Amino acid sequence: MDLTPRHEVEAPDELRQKMHRRRRRTVLVVALVLIAAMALITAQGLRNATLFFRNADEAVEQRVELGDRRFRIQGRVIPSTVKSESGITTFEIIHDCVVVSIWHSSDPPELFKSPWIPVVLEGSWAIGEIRNVAGSDTHYFASDRMLVKHTNEYASANEQRLTDKAPEGFLDQCLFEGPAAAS
Repeated sequence: MDLTPRHEVEAPDELRQKMHRRRRRTVLVVALVLIAAMALITAQGLRNATLFFRNADEAVEQRVELGDRRFRIQGRVIPSTVKSESGITTFEIIHDCVVVSIWHSSDPPELFKSPWIPVVLEGSWAIGEIRNVAGSDTHYFASDRMLVKHTNEYASANEQRLTDKAPEGFLDQCLFEGPAAAS
């Protein structure tokens, strides 16, 4: 009786080398997947970091340079200008006596209801004839993302105590006339 194998049996060294090659390939593939994932996360983070931030007065001053690029704009919400209709919230923000009309297309956060709350909005300039508390303008800011900033000022949970009056000295330097100046 012949007990020799019909196929050739690999020597232990050859088998070990084959296993090492497979293991190296697996490690290489896993490393490439991890590097690709890290590159994607880094690129996403850099994209968010390059979305620059402007105060309302700076954004108006740099409107031509900004064009239709996305950026973040900051200012305080003028309470008497807030209107909501069909999922669109329109309002005006002010910073250093410059007023910007806002057209916001998503639901604002709960803190948005506080009068004169500072907000940061993400979006871009859009062309359109607008009338606001400071006069007329040829552009408005189309926003789809809003961040409400907490203030150090105390706001009671009791709605009767909240006021639409501007913070002390906030509008003292402003020369325009309108609801914001009267508030």
